[in-house]
Amino acid sequence: MEKVNYIIHLNAVFERFNNDERIKQGHITLYLAFFQKWNREFFKKTLTINRQFIMEKAKFKSKTTYHNYLKDLNDWGYLNYFRSFHPARGSKVRMPIFGTTSGTSSGTQAYQKMANSVPEPGQNLVPSYKHKTKENLNKQAKPKNELAVLIFFKENNWPEMEGRKFYAYYHARKWKLQRGLNVRNWKLQAKNFVENGYEIRQEATTPISGYLSNMRKNYNEPL
Repeated sequence: MEKVNYIIHLNAVFERFNNDERIKQGHITLYLAFFQKWNREFFKKTLTINRQFIMEKAKFKSKTTYHNYLKDLNDWGYLNYFRSFHPARGSKVRMPIFGTTSGTSSGTQAYQKMANSVPEPGQNLVPSYKHKTKENLNKQAKPKNELAVLIFFKENNWPEMEGRKFYAYYHARKWKLQRGLNVRNWKLQAKNFVENGYEIRQEATTPISGYLSNMRKNYNEPL
């Protein structure tokens, strides 16, 4: 059994396929059929193959097509095919290891260099951009301190006292809304706080309902 990282191996093979103008779909499906058998046999150095099994996995119906594509893969260095003319002995195939440290596909070097992007054991498999997105959301959720709030209010020409009220109110509530949900964007919440505050003050200074109508009442009329 050889030491093979199949992800690095397949990436190297596919890259070679992309750069090889001779490769057709049949070559790829046949190679993957051999690779599947190689993988299931724990990357044995030499495989004894069954033509009918490989043709079924590669979706080939013609023996001629199978042998033509197999000959190409052998001649082009994608695998090594050893044909058996003995009726009781199957043919053999060796799968060179791609993506080795030397950059060759001879298969003599079983060690593959791990890419820098491959995580260490126990490392979270989370892309870096998701970490940055989470950090940005945390920054928007609540301000760093009261000074950040006052600076934001000053930039928007809002009263400083409103900024202090806003910070004190939500800081006491641990930056949660009335329904218990967390504040997602404190700047947007500050805008709503200021606008609603003005509306409340305007409502407070508006005469109560019925006051103006009483002012126009004719007191000469009997009750």
